[in-house]
Amino acid sequence: MQVEDMEEDAPPTPAVLEGTLSSSILDLDQTEGHNHNFGATYGREGREGNLDEGDIGGSNGGGTGVGEDEEDRPDKEGEGMARKRRAEIWQDAEMDALVRAFREVHMKLTSAAGNGKKVKQVFKSANDKWQEVRTLLLASGVDRQPKEIERKWSNLSTAFKQIADWNNNKKMGRPSYWDLDESLKKEKTKAKELPATFRMQLFDAMAEFMGDRHGPRSRSPAQAPAPSLLPAPGLPRPPPAPGVVDVPLPVEKLANLIDAANHKRRRVVILAPGSFNPPTYMHLRMFELGRDALIAEGYHVLGGYMSPVNDLYQKKGLAPAEHRIRMCELAVADSPFIMVDSWEAKQNTFQRTLTVMARIDTVVNFNNCAADEKVKVMLLCGCDFLESFTTPGVWIPDQVRTLLQEYGIVCVNQDSKDARRLVFEHEILYNNRILVVDEVIQNSISATAIRRNLSRGLSVKYLTPDPVINHIKMNHLYTNIPLRNDE
Repeated sequence: MQVEDMEEDAPPTPAVLEGTLSSSILDLDQTEGHNHNFGATYGREGREGNLDEGDIGGSNGGGTGVGEDEEDRPDKEGEGMARKRRAEIWQDAEMDALVRAFREVHMKLTSAAGNGKKVKQVFKSANDKWQEVRTLLLASGVDRQPKEIERKWSNLSTAFKQIADWNNNKKMGRPSYWDLDESLKKEKTKAKELPATFRMQLFDAMAEFMGDRHGPRSRSPAQAPAPSLLPAPGLPRPPPAPGVVDVPLPVEKLANLIDAANHKRRRVVILAPGSFNPPTYMHLRMFELGRDALIAEGYHVLGGYMSPVNDLYQKKGLAPAEHRIRMCELAVADSPFIMVDSWEAKQNTFQRTLTVMARIDTVVNFNNCAADEKVKVMLLCGCDFLESFTTPGVWIPDQVRTLLQEYGIVCVNQDSKDARRLVFEHEILYNNRILVVDEVIQNSISATAIRRNLSRGLSVKYLTPDPVINHIKMNHLYTNIPLRNDE
């Protein structure tokens, strides 16, 4: 399997509340063993961030991210070593997304509690809970680490509690937090009794499910169903995060595959990111091989997605996204389970594989597609794609670990490559279960070979579906394109 078949010979596209005013949330978090200190937040190096150090709830476009510490995060993909720097300030849109995400998790926990389930039946650990919040945030275009998310939520919930307590303590003549003059607010902030600033819109959003001591309690799912970050088609859709183009995930083939006969099998969705420039029969064959292997492992494969890379991938000879999306749609038209997710290709910025996978995870698992059990999302790739995980400077290490540990890989072993040896020789791959699939029927069709033939006026019949060939001819794609020296 050549890298160009999936990503064109280049780096792959990189898919708590103690003390809050809702007793149900408090009980759930105490069950998990959390014990937050609301007077301060703690950084990795032991610094203490007081609540009066900045704008906790955000205003005028953003907040300061109280108590946030330096953490090792690369500025961009492609850097071999992380730079130690202060965590970025949380913007208003990020905090809004955090509240929506935590509400999703909270409603999931309260629903489970109402059905007699314990917290550990939903999340094995507190870290799993915050990882789930992170997955929801990624789907909204917010990339923050679990510890960073936990600290920010602790700050927000503390500030929320202080404001609610102040407003509900109805002493004669005392104004609400929102009507305080600056001198009194400054005095209370200095005494660590109130936050310096907090957006009313953010407070109202938190109050919808956290309630307050003297007002509405946390609502049950029956009283106030939690809106999904990315609702299923036909439901009202919230505005996408700034800079994120809202593209529905096709789910029509998923619905056709959910049946009672496979109810006891672990359900899975597979995603293949790639250039698909153009899509080939080999790409389609990979989905069939991956599905067969997963079924043999006891899974029920609900469906598969092709995710064409964004135009900002900037590969020479890369056809415009609109054509690659359409060619993929034509290629899978007759497939009973393969669909095309055009979200990545339609974004205004380059998207990493982890972000794409997290979005699919969110849609499938938080929009009533998954019923009670979580649907697993796995990456489908070739050996060269898998090998890129071990190449310094290509991937962000934390994202590789998340892809391997939280999602999983199905790797198709082809040509002269030996995926099993690759896994054995590299610790990061060996320590994580990777399902290697052998193609017993030799198939070396590649997108590079198709482009070469097209540029030379040669036939590509039987290398890609006829509707794809017709689209290429009608739109004069891949004619007089620059070829690499080895082409």
